[in-house]
Amino acid sequence: MRLDPAVFFALLLCAPSTATAQDLAAPAPAAPVEQKMARDMGGHTFLPSHIIDNPFSESDFGVTIGLGAGDALGPLVQRDPPAILPASKWYGYTALGLGIEGNLRILEYLSARAAIFTSAYLGSGRDSVLVVGSNARINGGVGVKGSLPVGDNFRFAATLDVTYGPVYTILIAQALVDAIQSGQISAAEFLETKDTVTWIGGLTGSWAPWAFLGLTVNGQFLAPTKTGAASQSQNGIFVAGMADFDARPLLKWLPVGMNLAYSITSPVGANGVSTLQEFGFGFYYTGRRDLSLGVELDWKLGRLENTQATQATLAWLNFKYFWN
Repeated sequence: MRLDPAVFFALLLCAPSTATAQDLAAPAPAAPVEQKMARDMGGHTFLPSHIIDNPFSESDFGVTIGLGAGDALGPLVQRDPPAILPASKWYGYTALGLGIEGNLRILEYLSARAAIFTSAYLGSGRDSVLVVGSNARINGGVGVKGSLPVGDNFRFAATLDVTYGPVYTILIAQALVDAIQSGQISAAEFLETKDTVTWIGGLTGSWAPWAFLGLTVNGQFLAPTKTGAASQSQNGIFVAGMADFDARPLLKWLPVGMNLAYSITSPVGANGVSTLQEFGFGFYYTGRRDLSLGVELDWKLGRLENTQATQATLAWLNFKYFWN
C-alpha cells in the first residue's frame, strides 16, 4: 500500500504535539510539605526563652551563653585609714552564665529532660572585689513533662523537676565585719558554701491566637530540701509570661522573630527565696523550624548570694536544635 506524501508529513507534524499533550496531561509533582515541629500550634512556631518554660513535648538540644555586668549595693570602704563605714555605695561586677539542656520525647505527650547550668560573678574593681566578692554556682537537674493539646490553639503541661547544686561565695568585707564583731577570725566566714536539692513543680500554658503571635504563661513552686548543715531551705513561687512574634507568616521573605518575657520569683514564708525580677527581649532567626538561634537581652533586679541588692544587664546567645 502506498502512503500519500501529504498524509505522511501531516502525521509527522502531529506526533510532537500529541506527545506534548500527553506530557501536559501527566500529574504534576507534589509540592514539598513544610516540616512541622512539636512547637508548632495554630500555624504559629513558638520561640524559646531562657526565662520561661514551654508546654510542648519535644526532642531538642540547646546551649545558652550569657555575659553582662551589674551593680551591687554594699558598705562604703575607706582605704586611708582602712575602714568599712556604715554608709552604702554601688559597686560594679561582671557576670556570666552557661547552660546546656536536652529534651527527649518519649511518647506523644510525654518528654524527659536534663540540664546543667553554671553562673558566676566577680567584683570588677579593687573595692568591688572586697565588698561584692565572687560567686560560683553549679546546678544540674532532671525532670519530666506531660503535655496536653486542647483544640488547635491551646496547649497545657505539668512538669516535675529536681535540681542539685553547690554555691560558693567569697565574702571578704562582710567576713571582716563579722570577725570584728565576734572578736575572732574563721576561714568559714570568708568562704560560704550552700548545698541544696530543690524540687520544682510547674504548670505551663500556651495560646496561638494568630499565626504570627504566641502567648505563654508559666508558674512553678520551689521546694528545696537541706543536704547539710550549711544548706538553706528557701521556698518560693515563680511566675512568668511571654509574648512572641514571628514575621514570616506575614512576610515570607522576612524570617525574623521577637519575644518579650517577664518573670518574678517571690519568697514563701520567713525563710523564702529572695525576690528576683527579670525582663527579657529577644531577637531570633525563624527561617528553619528545626533551628532556633537568637540573642536575648535580660535585665535583672534582685539580690546576690550575699544578700546585697543588685541590678544587672546580660546578653544571652540562645541556640536550640529540634528534631521532633
